[in-house]
Amino acid sequence: MYSPIKILHVISTWESGIGTELAEFASRLAGGGLACTEFQQEICVLAGSNFQKTVNVPTTTLNVRWTWDMSTYIGLGRVLRRFRPDVIHTWDVAAHSYACFAASDKQHIIAEKRGTDGGNNKTHRFIVPRKDDTLSPDKMVIIPPAAVPVPWVKPLSAEEFLAKFALSRANSPSVEPSGNYYPVFQSQYDPVSRNYKPILSQATPFLIGIVLPLCSEHRILDALWVFETLNHVHLNFHAFFIGDGKDREQFLRYRDRWKLSSRVHFLGNRHDTNRLLPHFDVLLHLSPSAEQSGTILSAMSCGVPVIALETPVSREYIADGSSGILIPDTGDFRFYRRTATKRLLYLLENEELRQSMRVTAQDHVAQNFNFETAVQRRIDVYRAIRFSPGNKIPPPR
Repeated sequence: MYSPIKILHVISTWESGIGTELAEFASRLAGGGLACTEFQQEICVLAGSNFQKTVNVPTTTLNVRWTWDMSTYIGLGRVLRRFRPDVIHTWDVAAHSYACFAASDKQHIIAEKRGTDGGNNKTHRFIVPRKDDTLSPDKMVIIPPAAVPVPWVKPLSAEEFLAKFALSRANSPSVEPSGNYYPVFQSQYDPVSRNYKPILSQATPFLIGIVLPLCSEHRILDALWVFETLNHVHLNFHAFFIGDGKDREQFLRYRDRWKLSSRVHFLGNRHDTNRLLPHFDVLLHLSPSAEQSGTILSAMSCGVPVIALETPVSREYIADGSSGILIPDTGDFRFYRRTATKRLLYLLENEELRQSMRVTAQDHVAQNFNFETAVQRRIDVYRAIRFSPGNKIPPPR
């Protein structure tokens, strides 16, 4: 009888799509059956609050303050000496950097490599979503991305959803265009006279979701610009930011300066993010980060159309025009802001297209991004470390 494989999951913050994926994965391993006795887990979070209280796994939260923080390295070292893991599973770039610095040679590091994650000689395995020519084949394990299962919930009407957050469903007051906007979508917007004619106001507001950390690198300001433009054409909508981050106060100032406080709402970190997703009419995702892209799959799995910035990862998830809409990233922020506005407005005004995307997206995720398969493949990686030559984890002492 072998002792349990001790696994330390390291993540930079819960405030990301990877945080949701790790929470679900760790819960599955701790949930019962053979895996429950075969593995012993802990989670170490480098920064932020431990708001994932639904995870039945011991968790230590550190307090990283800078890109490289010696106190965080010392804290991670203490966790390693206390728990003495056989496997350190790092789920993002920052976590991998700290783990490689703090781990001993006897501990096996498994890194989730998404996007441009760096390598290290101490890393025993890289879990990658597709073949990577920069890695040694004997260190690379290809596991396709997976959609975190979204719990079934009774659909809420727009009125019920707004009442949940004590918000009004009434249209916002009319605002005069500033004259600095380009024509948005329809020919009724005259680029010469800037004479914006309001869209026929629908009785039920559209609900738009954004699930991202509130950091400038995730282009939150671009999303606010899109919402300001929608407000100027008198679209009846509410936008909800789920997440928190270092630039929250800056974005709140922009929201209030652009008179969007009645339309744009910051909900902070939430335990029930996956329960809110099914109620959105569309998910807007303008972040270029591969580490935040798991939310795209979760939204598609529950039938929410996604408008996302075009990246290598989003191209893999979304078939443009059928299972979602991609925004080309030309490097000109004015271009993709206007394009995002046009395509978002186009999608919201076409109920038939939204319904078609709901069905196509759900089918696409179910066939290609199964979470149970991804869990089992990672379990196989853990087991392979135990039984690989020279890496056998010893039996109980």
